[in-house]
Amino acid sequence: MNVFSESNTNPEQLNQPAQQGKALVLVIHQDELVVNACRLALEKHGYDIDYALDGTEGIQKVYRLIPDMILAGSATPELNGYQICRLVKNDPVMRKIPTLLIAEQALKMDRFWGMKAGADDFLGKDEVEAKLLQKTQMVLEIYDRMNIQEKLLLKANNAQNPFNIRTRLNQILDTSLVESMLMVEFRSLSDLVHDTDLMNYMFFSLLESILEYDAAAIFYNDTDKGPRILTFHLPEGEKQPSTHIEQLMESFFERFKARGLTDAQLELQESQVIGQLDEEAPPTDYETVYVKDFHLDAGLIGSVAFFAKQKVDYAKIFPVHLVEDEIRLLMKLRHLYSQAQMWAITDSLTGLFNHKHFMTVLQREFKSAKRYEQNLALAMNGLDRFRELNEEWGHACGDQALQHISHILEESFRGIDFLARYSSKSLAVLLPQTAREQAFVALERFRDRVEKSSMVWQDTTLSLTVCAGVVPLSERHTSVSSLIRATENALSAARRRDGNCIEISTD
Repeated sequence: MNVFSESNTNPEQLNQPAQQGKALVLVIHQDELVVNACRLALEKHGYDIDYALDGTEGIQKVYRLIPDMILAGSATPELNGYQICRLVKNDPVMRKIPTLLIAEQALKMDRFWGMKAGADDFLGKDEVEAKLLQKTQMVLEIYDRMNIQEKLLLKANNAQNPFNIRTRLNQILDTSLVESMLMVEFRSLSDLVHDTDLMNYMFFSLLESILEYDAAAIFYNDTDKGPRILTFHLPEGEKQPSTHIEQLMESFFERFKARGLTDAQLELQESQVIGQLDEEAPPTDYETVYVKDFHLDAGLIGSVAFFAKQKVDYAKIFPVHLVEDEIRLLMKLRHLYSQAQMWAITDSLTGLFNHKHFMTVLQREFKSAKRYEQNLALAMNGLDRFRELNEEWGHACGDQALQHISHILEESFRGIDFLARYSSKSLAVLLPQTAREQAFVALERFRDRVEKSSMVWQDTTLSLTVCAGVVPLSERHTSVSSLIRATENALSAARRRDGNCIEISTD
């Protein structure tokens, strides 16, 4: 069957460039009936048509004719539609040509694999007559067509560099294999999101095997209240003094002052190094510092940095874009895990740690202080006249008051101090390595800040005060329960003094 009648088209005309202003559509399909249906649907609306009955001839014509659109069957012999899509879409110039895939049988499956291959739109075999014109017009409106001069230059370049299907397919196969292996390796790290140290060690072991760098760093902006840790990696053979690592850490965190981290969070920064430190080594001047930030819901969740002694354009290195995609996924998984862990140990009203987690930490710190004979102080804080506040203004007002003083509590203590909602009306503060006098100064600072603050409720300004009982750990406290009981007694004594004061117990 002769698809193109002699009265309309001859073989010589098919190899001529499309007329200026008319879009050339290349149909690659094994079924001449389908090719003819495409010609009838498009030619009368001003489109130029060329065709090929197998994929090998089709891809050769793509590079020779530079069509404005490719219409390929998913089951075309020699090269199917998926392979044609991959060949075209993996070419940095030819990928601009839109490709429509004609699904042979299972439209959903063809759509799935076509999307993976890079097809721009899909058409069922039985939809050619009804929908081809509409989809063609839509696709060509979206894509910018090459002008005649651009096509002539491209054709001349392709003539000087003949297209080799086998070479191009091997390149795509090798690239896909590398990408698949990297994805498997990176996604295996997701099993380690609960163990930061092990995950970082495995992460940098993988990174060092695929990228060249003289130093690297990873940072997680976790949702917990602990320090923001910047982990550096020095590959084998690289050495840096610890002072230089600290300088790099300071410059790294300096970037975040206007990027979502508060000043209080920026003070909670630490660094650790995977690799060899050498205090005798001279500090390295890095010519390239490449930093990639990762976000979730507009919030910063982490960053990765590469340092190189030479000038390196990491954005143009083949695996970097894939590595960044996988790190972004890893960051999201870790952030969600961190968030879930935080929800499990946090009081939903105040944002402080909850009673259960507080008791776990208190047990640990109590045993540690006893064993190593270290200072430890426990304080309980209560909002003065809390019952009257609830009765006069309602429990919603009482909740806001607790939130108000909890915020001041967080601003008044160190990063190593542990803050929690101990009960419905009292807040606990655990102060490690803190003597009696230091504990009193910290609690007094908190009490004074609350007294000088105010809270607005229903257009009324309310003045709030707090009282506190604090107990330094001593030999008399033989158990956690005895320390808690002494602290609760101290808080009761402060309340009996009409509040707005600090009671230090010696019990």
